[in-house]
Amino acid sequence: MECVVIKAHRIALIPNDRQASLMAEHAGWARVASNWSIDRFAEAWFTGEGEDNEWLSDMDLRRQFNAVKRDLFPWSRKLSQNVAKNAIIHTGKGLEVWGAYKRALKKGKRPRRVGFPKHRKRGKHMSFTPTNGRNTIRVDGDRVRIPAIGWVRMREPLRFAGDILSATVSLEADRWFIAFQVDTGEPEPPKRPGPTVGIDMGIQVLAMLWDGDKRTKILNPRPLQEALAELRRIDKAISRSIKVHGKHRTSHRREALYAQRRRQHARVSHLRNDHHHRTTTAIAKRGGMVKVETLHIAGMQRNRRLGRALSDAGLGEFVRMLEYKCAWYGTAFEKVDRWYPSSKTCSACGTVKQSLLLSERTYRCLQCGFACDRDENAARNIQAFDTAARSAVADAETRKSSQPNGLPGRRSVNQTAPAPPVHNARLG
Repeated sequence: MECVVIKAHRIALIPNDRQASLMAEHAGWARVASNWSIDRFAEAWFTGEGEDNEWLSDMDLRRQFNAVKRDLFPWSRKLSQNVAKNAIIHTGKGLEVWGAYKRALKKGKRPRRVGFPKHRKRGKHMSFTPTNGRNTIRVDGDRVRIPAIGWVRMREPLRFAGDILSATVSLEADRWFIAFQVDTGEPEPPKRPGPTVGIDMGIQVLAMLWDGDKRTKILNPRPLQEALAELRRIDKAISRSIKVHGKHRTSHRREALYAQRRRQHARVSHLRNDHHHRTTTAIAKRGGMVKVETLHIAGMQRNRRLGRALSDAGLGEFVRMLEYKCAWYGTAFEKVDRWYPSSKTCSACGTVKQSLLLSERTYRCLQCGFACDRDENAARNIQAFDTAARSAVADAETRKSSQPNGLPGRRSVNQTAPAPPVHNARLG
């Protein structure tokens, strides 16, 4: 079956006061419906209603909510009911995943841990989805017609042509945005020929690229690091206000400080995303194949010294963008084995070092004398990595270790990795 490209576009809105007030009311309506469905699900689950709780789907939650919403929330009569329905559908998906996780635990399995969905906080999670099917949102140039809101101006027109599947309106740092999901109707393009690019990711150097002939270094802009001084100043001012007036007694000045902090964090996020979008688009348009290392980012962020820097780099979002953009532009995408020692392996002879400190920025092989930048050496190894060959070797080692003469459960230790292709040993 042919895959169709679905694209998203997030645009800033320019609502008037009446439209902004209506958006805030609908965001509150979505929050109420979502929180009610979480409470109802928790009540039914922990009291044991239903057989194996299979009946608690989003459809059942919507049916129960429709039966009580007029009595519990009479003020909602003037608001769009599709907003509440979509909020319960989205929350129901999270509840369904959590329920499947708990049932798997009861069966003795060990699934990936899933937390119970949290309540949406007033003033913090301000978003709603007003759509109810294809093309219920109308776009005319730089204007969009949102159900129950009316025609709202946009900062720019929608970039993609096609059927609008859904649209979500959200508030970020006192600015309203709308995110479109568009079915372009275009099939995924065929794979295009081109070089194989290996990418090593890090903190100082966001991405080191090696295509077999030359290296390309992409530095990390570190937007959070640049904004830390201003964020500290704002936090100190908020702290002084709390000490003088108390935590539960607010003021216009403190609300203004909170707004400044929200705008600073939004600016940091936008700068990072803009850099990632430009970089990943340029890489994906090369064609050929892109290989990236698989990082355990959640585990790396537990390091107190590296946690903030890793969050500032946004490595996970970088890989996510690169993966779907490679599909857009006909470029093959591959993730290298997480346990492959790309930094410790010599890209010239394949010798693996026993240890390599983070402070060693130049890789020097004691076996063959090869030396180059540490990140470049890792990118060379990633570019030369053969997933199929490594899988075959791993299967052979598994079969060998299961034989009577071997030691079951022990992995053989080989200090020499498979030698990369000849072109990967060049110094140029």
